[in-house]
Amino acid sequence: MKFTVNIKEQSKIAEFLHLVKENDYIEIVDAKESPEDLQAEHKDLLNKRLQRIINGETTFKDWDLIKTKYENKVV
Repeated sequence: MKFTVNIKEQSKIAEFLHLVKENDYIEIVDAKESPEDLQAEHKDLLNKRLQRIINGETTFKDWDLIKTKYENKVV
């Protein structure tokens, strides 16, 4: 069975994920954030980082590479 959970408070996401990962019978298949979930300060930070990439001032690593590095770590 699959179902969707909407966590209303950003500050509770890590706590929720920690509880879920403690149970070996629960598997997190997919996790998505919608743009409206982001706070204005976070959007501003992401836009500044994107602009630095566009301007050639920095680079980035592929998300799949980073995800594999951290997927088994406790949040």
